[in-house]
Amino acid sequence: MNFISKFSQWMLSAKDKHDLVAIKKANFLLATLQTTFLLSFIYMLFSKYVMYYPTGVKVCIYFLLMHVILMVLFKLRVSTLFLGNAYSFLTLSGFLLVAITSGGVSSPIIAWLLCTIVSAYWYANKLSGIIWSVFAISSVAFLFIIELFGIKLPNEISNEHYFIFSGTMFLGILCYYLIVIVTYEKWQKEAKDELKKQNDELAVTYEELSQQTDEILAQREMLHEHSQKLEKVNSQLNSSINYASKIQKSLMEPEIIIKRAFNDAFIIWEPRDTVGGDFYWYSALNEHQKIVAIIDCTGHGVPAAFMTIMANDLLHQVVNVMNITSPKMILEHLDQEIRRQTSKGQTSVEDGMDISIVLVDDKLSEITFAGAKQSLYGFIQGEFHTFRGGKFSIGGHVLLDKVFEQTVIPYQKGDVIYIQSDGFQDQFGGRNFKKYLKKRYRKLLQDQYLIDMIKQKETLYEELMSWKGKERQTDDILVMGIKL
Repeated sequence: MNFISKFSQWMLSAKDKHDLVAIKKANFLLATLQTTFLLSFIYMLFSKYVMYYPTGVKVCIYFLLMHVILMVLFKLRVSTLFLGNAYSFLTLSGFLLVAITSGGVSSPIIAWLLCTIVSAYWYANKLSGIIWSVFAISSVAFLFIIELFGIKLPNEISNEHYFIFSGTMFLGILCYYLIVIVTYEKWQKEAKDELKKQNDELAVTYEELSQQTDEILAQREMLHEHSQKLEKVNSQLNSSINYASKIQKSLMEPEIIIKRAFNDAFIIWEPRDTVGGDFYWYSALNEHQKIVAIIDCTGHGVPAAFMTIMANDLLHQVVNVMNITSPKMILEHLDQEIRRQTSKGQTSVEDGMDISIVLVDDKLSEITFAGAKQSLYGFIQGEFHTFRGGKFSIGGHVLLDKVFEQTVIPYQKGDVIYIQSDGFQDQFGGRNFKKYLKKRYRKLLQDQYLIDMIKQKETLYEELMSWKGKERQTDDILVMGIKL
């Protein structure tokens, strides 16, 4: 491998080092830069020591510095579109300055303006080539018009040295295009050889694929039969899950009952997999007292749905049969019973649930809240408050004595409370595919102050759908808002 190839591979990023097309493109660009860099160095020596052409020395130094910058930018993975246009600007600006100080439109440097157009086509794109063609033609026309009106441009090169200047200019551009064309043809040949090699490999692969086609066709009929059986099983399974969803819904009071039990209310229930582990529970204890609970069972789908049936039965037993109405004591009895129920037999289940329980007493104008890893939010007496639940879940294999606390909250008529599972705040989405998070969820609730409950439900649902977008739902989602 020659020096240019090694240098080109070093200039490439790690992911492109084995890309033949990228290597050849790098070689082609670097060969051009190195050729014009070398020619600039030679012209600088001729201008300084042979032709005594000060502007030529300055332009060559400018070319040398700009070539170094372009190669650094190439190493930094700047696009060829930018490099091609930068190279075109470099050549056009330098060549025009030389033309202005070496005879104008009659200067042999005009032939080099072709580099401006060609480099834009090669390294940028067709549009750039057209644009720089207009610039180059306009520049020559400008020089022509100046001389047409009798404005004589200065010529810093003496007559005795002008033939050296003209000869080096024409030899330089011939050498430049000779090197570029030879390099291009070489890489074209390599590309054709590589293409032939790939075609031979494809021919071998095609033969192997042809041999496999018969086997695939023979298996196709068998797969079709299996597919029909799977479709039938899948249809039966979907029917069963849809019916299970109806059963799960029947365990929860309709939304209209919750709305009538309070001043107003709304419920957003969105299981991730048709059935899920989030559900709500309601019981009217007497004329003045009601209990509402939000339960988030561990997991998703059918396994979590089984847990909701167990939790529903246990809540009914603790509250309506055992007449335990203190939210704190309800949590304690639920925890004990869930751990007992899930530890029967030869195996045990580690799953549990997070839960919020709210006892509303219309006579005392008080709500009593107890939570297991859930919080209660609300507008109480005109201010937004957060009431945090305990750090322990219900059930599971935690052997330590769990402590559940409850909070008594006085309220006024028209106050609003929100109880929810963690599904809304844990939903991934948005522009950067991140969690919605508690902070954003609380801010969304705070923005709902004094808005009708039905409008609040619409706003929350629209925000959820907008955030989720086309992404899969992360968890079961349940939100209940109650106007006291």
